[in-house]
Amino acid sequence: MGKFGLRYHLAAFLTLFPLVGQSAPLTPNEGAISFIGTLTDGDGKPGSFAIEAELKDGDFIGRGRIVTSDHTVRGDITQGFLENGRCSIRIESGRAHGDISGKCDSDKIDGQFETFYPGSGSKLGAVSGMVRTTAEPAADEDVPLPTVKLTCVFQDRKVSFKWGEPIQYSLAFSNLGSLTLTPEGLYKAGTSTEGQFVRIGDKIRLVSGTWSGAIGSIERDRSGEPAVIFYIEKNRGPDGTHLVDPYTTHCTQAR
Repeated sequence: MGKFGLRYHLAAFLTLFPLVGQSAPLTPNEGAISFIGTLTDGDGKPGSFAIEAELKDGDFIGRGRIVTSDHTVRGDITQGFLENGRCSIRIESGRAHGDISGKCDSDKIDGQFETFYPGSGSKLGAVSGMVRTTAEPAADEDVPLPTVKLTCVFQDRKVSFKWGEPIQYSLAFSNLGSLTLTPEGLYKAGTSTEGQFVRIGDKIRLVSGTWSGAIGSIERDRSGEPAVIFYIEKNRGPDGTHLVDPYTTHCTQAR
């Protein structure tokens, strides 16, 4: 995507979110920068946004996506700038366009959004998201989002302390129980837990609800159907404790 080699998808960006750092004002030549977060329109309906850009001489250059409950605006940044601690970014795709603006620093962005989609008119609302000042290329969305109910399990290990007895393996149901994703960016885990998620490339991040912070990889299972895998390496808290299960969790269609 141009001389900066920018690409919209950003799985590597997601792997950095568990790290908590000190916020600082953005500089006009910050370099690679990424935004990801959620939005709520005037009717209370949720959505999401993700932007990858280069901040140079106070201007943003790159690509992004704004997803509302009805439509998605995905395209290049046609106008973007940093001014007095505020970020303003416009994304356009034909006649459709979307704007994200608000107070921003090296840690977060909070503000407003407005989108326009031909035939549907405008939507306005609030946005809240995270910022990272590192950005690396990531995989494209080659595997479709699984929207059927997924059953989640992990391979449990039982270690025997008796000499000569091998480790025993067995399948165990995940703490998630099950996982259902919607194209609008909502998830349901088990029978009662709900929240929002954001997809970037081949990764999803649960951004609200009980499982906020968990990162799943969208892959095809052995049957070729889309599945979500929560790798233990990507799902540990700062103290090393697991966010989902004690081992890697596979969420697949029941058969």
